[in-house]
Amino acid sequence: MIDDYINERLKKLEKIKAMGINPYPQIVLSDKKSSVELLKKYAEIGEEKSKNVEEYAGRIMSFRSMGNIAFVNLQDEYGKVQIVFQSKETKNYELLKLLDLGDLIVVKGNFFKTKKGEISINATNLTLASKSIRPLPEKFHGLKDEETIFRKRYLDAIMNPEVLELYKKKSRIIKLMKNFMDSKGFLEVQTPILQNVYGGASAEPFITHYNALDTDFYLRISPELHLKRMIVAGYNKIYEIGPTFRNEGMDASHLQEISNHFEFYWTYQDYEGLMKFTEELLTKIILEANNSLIIKYGDASFDFKTPFARITFKDLLIKYSGIDIDKFNTFDLLKKEILKKGLKEVNVNKCSHYGALLDELYKRTARPNVMQPTFLLDYPVEMIPLAKRKENDSSKISSFQLLVNGWELTKAYNELNDPVDQENRLVEQQGLLKSGDKEAHPLDNDFIEAMQYGMPPIAGFGLGLDRFIALLLNIQNIRATAFFPTLKPVND
Repeated sequence: MIDDYINERLKKLEKIKAMGINPYPQIVLSDKKSSVELLKKYAEIGEEKSKNVEEYAGRIMSFRSMGNIAFVNLQDEYGKVQIVFQSKETKNYELLKLLDLGDLIVVKGNFFKTKKGEISINATNLTLASKSIRPLPEKFHGLKDEETIFRKRYLDAIMNPEVLELYKKKSRIIKLMKNFMDSKGFLEVQTPILQNVYGGASAEPFITHYNALDTDFYLRISPELHLKRMIVAGYNKIYEIGPTFRNEGMDASHLQEISNHFEFYWTYQDYEGLMKFTEELLTKIILEANNSLIIKYGDASFDFKTPFARITFKDLLIKYSGIDIDKFNTFDLLKKEILKKGLKEVNVNKCSHYGALLDELYKRTARPNVMQPTFLLDYPVEMIPLAKRKENDSSKISSFQLLVNGWELTKAYNELNDPVDQENRLVEQQGLLKSGDKEAHPLDNDFIEAMQYGMPPIAGFGLGLDRFIALLLNIQNIRATAFFPTLKPVND
């Protein structure tokens, strides 16, 4: 069926060429105006044609021909303009019969208002900019399947222009983030995406091979360890927004190619100060993008009025699992207690050490219940090997995560700057990695060496901007925040 349409269009293409018309010319529009600009400019136009001749380019989205007159809706990035073609007034009028929905054209003409009150262009000139070979999907029956939409986002955007606006909003939110950080004296930096030792998060990496060096490298799972090297170098306040990659399962709240991983580091600051800073940062962005601190997400509402609620990791687990981790503070003790309580949703068999079991218990019993913005404080030290221990309780770290909608939006902590403690913890992690924990941290000796030259007290913060944007823009599947989400290849 589709081949019949393509063949018909190919025949039209040959006829266009036979007329001496280039169906794919290089056209330069030095004063190209958008539909919004033109419609605003001629909003008060009457039925009399404007004196000015305007030039407008777009894609044909509807076509009605009545012999010597034709009406076309021409769509650009911002909207549509109706074009009126008349055989006696439009140069190249005969070209219309060889055009189809989806073709790109440029028209020149005068604006006027039709008897039905629609602001339109009376075309005096028609130029073909690009002949489409494949037909567009039918507006109400095409591209209904979510995976097809993800694979052919460009078609989704053509048929549903609000898709373009969504990604413009995403771009503006990222720009707001950068403007805020710049205004607070932070320097934007870039660190390597290819790393010979990955680290900075608990995740399995993607591996690639560097031919010129004949060495395997990793796509970074976090910029953290290189940003900290820059702190050692002498920078005081730095941030980076860029891609990270995590080789993990797909679901509605996780991306494997995280295009906008946001981290910053701040010397001589602590996690208490970062909580206040986080509240200021997020509320400013939310207000500017949403005009309210209440975010509507599906059927739920989230109130970002400050101060956000606070609860310790220990108390959250007591509340939702009934387990006091201070009493069950080893792998064997915690495993026995989980089994005793019959917490079947917790998969104890996939966990090989205490930190992993704590994380599994937390993610299955507690985190899904935290809906409103809440700072989760003071994780056990076994869970984040790069964070500094609390001075009054060495079994906990000075850390927080911001939870919303059962999601982890941010992770922040007082950064460990003791090279001896850091080396010991990474050696332990390296052992877990070798024993089969694919999300454990490898030992990065170069990072340890950098720390040994002296790292100042710092606090650091990480935010998955794509997840935050999904929440802010009411996007139910985080994969929809990426114009080209990663999908399994389809065999043609």
